[in-house]
Amino acid sequence: MRSNIFVALLCLNLFCYLNAQSQPNKVTAAKEEKSYKNPIIPGFNPDPSICRVGNDYYLVTSTFEYFPGVPVYHSRDLVHWTMIGHCLQRPSQLNLDSVACSNGIYAPTLRWNKGTFYMITTLVGGKNPLKNFIVTAKNPAGPWSEPHWIANAPGIDPSLFFDDNGKVYYSGNDAPKVKMWDKHRNIWVQEIDLNTWKLTGMRMDVLDGSEYYKKGTLDGGIESGVNNYESSHIYKKEGQYYLMISHGGTSHNHAVSIWKSNNVFGPYELNPDNPILTHRLMPNVSDFTSTGHADLVQTQKGEWWIVYLAKRPYGGENFILGRETFMSPVNWNGVWPVVNPTGKVGKGELTHLKPDLKEDKKYRFITRDDFNGKILLPPWTFIRTPHTQWWSLSERPGFLRIQLRPDRIQDLTNPSFIGIRQGQINASATVKIEFKPAAEVEEAGLVVERDKDNYFKFTITMEAGQTNLRLVKRSSDQPVDEPIAKTVVQQGSIQLKITSEGVNYTFSYSLDGKNWKILRDKVDGRLLGMAGSGRFTGTFIGMYASSNGHESKNHADFDWFDRH
Repeated sequence: MRSNIFVALLCLNLFCYLNAQSQPNKVTAAKEEKSYKNPIIPGFNPDPSICRVGNDYYLVTSTFEYFPGVPVYHSRDLVHWTMIGHCLQRPSQLNLDSVACSNGIYAPTLRWNKGTFYMITTLVGGKNPLKNFIVTAKNPAGPWSEPHWIANAPGIDPSLFFDDNGKVYYSGNDAPKVKMWDKHRNIWVQEIDLNTWKLTGMRMDVLDGSEYYKKGTLDGGIESGVNNYESSHIYKKEGQYYLMISHGGTSHNHAVSIWKSNNVFGPYELNPDNPILTHRLMPNVSDFTSTGHADLVQTQKGEWWIVYLAKRPYGGENFILGRETFMSPVNWNGVWPVVNPTGKVGKGELTHLKPDLKEDKKYRFITRDDFNGKILLPPWTFIRTPHTQWWSLSERPGFLRIQLRPDRIQDLTNPSFIGIRQGQINASATVKIEFKPAAEVEEAGLVVERDKDNYFKFTITMEAGQTNLRLVKRSSDQPVDEPIAKTVVQQGSIQLKITSEGVNYTFSYSLDGKNWKILRDKVDGRLLGMAGSGRFTGTFIGMYASSNGHESKNHADFDWFDRH
């Protein structure tokens, strides 16, 4: 009898223990169900701008030297996003010939008014003497118009504001005639006529950083707080005009501040709690850093949210993925907007409670492309503008055929490269390729690249009459191709895989799709993301073919591309 009672008590205690252990899991699961994780759009997606049309949300980001330019994302719940097209997808809209790395398309702003979408942006390093322009569309997925270039519009990061009296205003930045320090920039506003695409009326410098530079009043006197006024957006709420900007540069001192006025031309009153968003006082290797370049949106339920760029460091102060799109809640019930009011005020977090919107999980993260369509899917990206179509989905149905051309990945041209953003810290990309090199200058395979001087090439080549699989790296510290591994392969069909585990990249291959061999294990990939000024892009992984400065009639056929 005693033994039965003992067993019963033991079972009861075990049940209670297991039940207690399961409760935190249920609570955690419930919390996760109500939460979303940052970034909302991972991988190279900087400088987000957002607008709402009814129940739909649209967001655009910068693309720099990559083509097509300015991807358009769509969502109905602000959490799940799908790339539906690009604003600049024709060579006539965007000529990136010889544009240097991290030049090209800067900081677009997306707005909607009376049935028309407007995207305004800057082209840096282009051949046109004008650099700020607008394109329009009735459907955000396209087609978009040819560019309307804006004369007498200096500076970068332009924005449009549609006032309720029918007038439209352009805001931008510019270096003043007398700079008090090297990175002194002012914000200016001027009316624009969208029938003639001309600025009209008076231009007013509405925000001059020198006022705060002299007084040391912005950011508690941190000098970098007044550097690089940029990314201006104007909003109107309860009859007041609000001017929000980014400043401090796009690295660790990046910040967002806001001012208000009774007049669109000012004078603007400083928010005493500026900056409203920054991670500059956090460690350089926090979960994410460099928060800034933001835009605000109000939902149909009345909630306010802010989207902004940030960088996720890993492996030290290292940003392989580039600048990504994050989002945080905003309380704007009072005079000034407060970012993340119930959490770390003025800072973003990796997890926030979801917006009060019906969940819509239509976001399409391409995991596999079998190349069965008639055109490339929206996420596929080129380096600079392709003026001829050197790829085909029809010459061999079910395959993506890429022509070998003299252009190389390290040139300031348009190489035969078709890539996709690396969106996760731990990721893999696998491709099945059929390629037989006809000369030692010919190669085809996979490339993981940050820019023309920082990449890994994992390609099939020929040496001494034998077909080789070769791994080459190049870094800006030593901008020459450095072979780091190779092996002889006997057949023309092969599967190549690049796997990232943090900063380490492993390069593998298989001849049958079942048995895999590692060509080189855990290569240090920090060359793809070392901290440094002027590096505004992120990492792409893609298919590549080149005849390295020589003419060729050869091609490479890619059966499928798979990533996780």
